[in-house]
Amino acid sequence: MQRIVKVQRRQVIGALCWAALALGILSVVLRQMASLDPVVFAPVAGCAVLAVFVLARRWGDWGILVAYVVAMGFFIQLRDAADETGLRTLTGYVLDWELWMFAGITPSAWLQSRIGGAGSDPGLAAYFSAIVHWTWFVFPHAAVIGAWLFVRRMAWRVTLIVALTFYLGLVLYFTVPTAPPWMAAGQGLIDDVVRGMHGVGPAILGVDFYNWAFEAMAEPNPSAAMPSLHFAASFVVVGVGIILRSRWIAGIALLYSAALTFALVYLGEHYIADIIAGGAVAAFAFGAVEGGRFVRYWMQRRSAELAERWLRVANWLREALRLPPMRIPTG
Repeated sequence: MQRIVKVQRRQVIGALCWAALALGILSVVLRQMASLDPVVFAPVAGCAVLAVFVLARRWGDWGILVAYVVAMGFFIQLRDAADETGLRTLTGYVLDWELWMFAGITPSAWLQSRIGGAGSDPGLAAYFSAIVHWTWFVFPHAAVIGAWLFVRRMAWRVTLIVALTFYLGLVLYFTVPTAPPWMAAGQGLIDDVVRGMHGVGPAILGVDFYNWAFEAMAEPNPSAAMPSLHFAASFVVVGVGIILRSRWIAGIALLYSAALTFALVYLGEHYIADIIAGGAVAAFAFGAVEGGRFVRYWMQRRSAELAERWLRVANWLREALRLPPMRIPTG
């Protein structure tokens, strides 16, 4: 009977998850065709992502990759919708902090003025920074694929950590839309900051391809500055290295995160505050997944101990309350 109840519960949960996933896909179609309000779209898409991760647990090893690909697909749609809520794009709070922290200058302006080569005539630093910036589109996803290929038993944990990092960043994209330094300069709020990517991109990729790539990946939400998901999704790979007990992965991730920090600030893409917030998001995602595993393990262990103790108490009571057998008179 108990087994039948568990099977029925599993079937109900599966049906609800499939319904949530179908509704999420429908919401993407409606957003593209009928401009579905992002305030409605966001929770529906979020439920669909949760549903696909629940379903993926039943699909074996391939379910890990399927869940991750679907989650990233919804992430792209949600990131693009984050600046359509009608909330005012903010700049003052992070700019004021940076000016206070760095004695009246912004690190982006300081780097571009000292190093140079970030404008129409890019230098070596701009080329290096742009290439590092572009490799971000591969780096965190390579960690997931690498774990799936080489350390399959850890792949589910790695996937959850990386995906959670992206989606925690989305929460701030929706609630605190923030203009990056190059946009603040365009609004006249700070001086001497240009978007270094515009000088390097056409020189390396060609004008037509760069314009297409920029329109597809950056232009849909130019105010997605807080937090720096570039840094968060790369820094979280340090945690992946810790999980996999690989000093090489953790060390490479640390060096890459440092190079990416320089690139993002120098190119005018992010404030230092964005970098710090990105690191906090990565740390929170890592702690949530690994802490959740520890709590679950602790509860399972404690529940087994408590069950064993209760069983001993029950046996003792049964023995203590047992009456001697009745004596049957003879003769």
